[in-house]
Amino acid sequence: MKYLENLMIYFGNLSAFYIFSVATSIAVVLLTIYLGIVTRLTNGSPEQADRKSFHKSQSQSSTGGDGSDDSDSENENLRIESLRQLKSAKLKSIERRLTDEQRQAEKEMEKAQLSAIFELLKQQSEKFDLCADLNEDDLKEQLTLYR
Repeated sequence: MKYLENLMIYFGNLSAFYIFSVATSIAVVLLTIYLGIVTRLTNGSPEQADRKSFHKSQSQSSTGGDGSDDSDSENENLRIESLRQLKSAKLKSIERRLTDEQRQAEKEMEKAQLSAIFELLKQQSEKFDLCADLNEDDLKEQLTLYR
């Protein structure tokens, strides 16, 4: 009985800031655990990760080097490639949902934006060190490289 009274006195003397800080800390820990689990699931099962690390360690020991530069750059390329694939898939799904009128309006807007960009480039050609023979077809060709 005395223990319960002491506990109630203790909880009664806690400040709101302390309670908020403890609750925030618990929430951050739980969020970190959740994100770790989600990341592990999206990157593959733990068995696959173990197999990958096992094969990587075997290839490193067989080559005699650590190979960390190659694996880091390879992982970075995979991340970039998957991000590109994700963006292009989203863009394609959005394009499929457009009606013919919306597609035509998009093309007209794109032409208007390209012509406005081209005009700005022509006006400020010395600022951007552009050649005098820049034309709108070159700009369109450059745009296709980024799609």
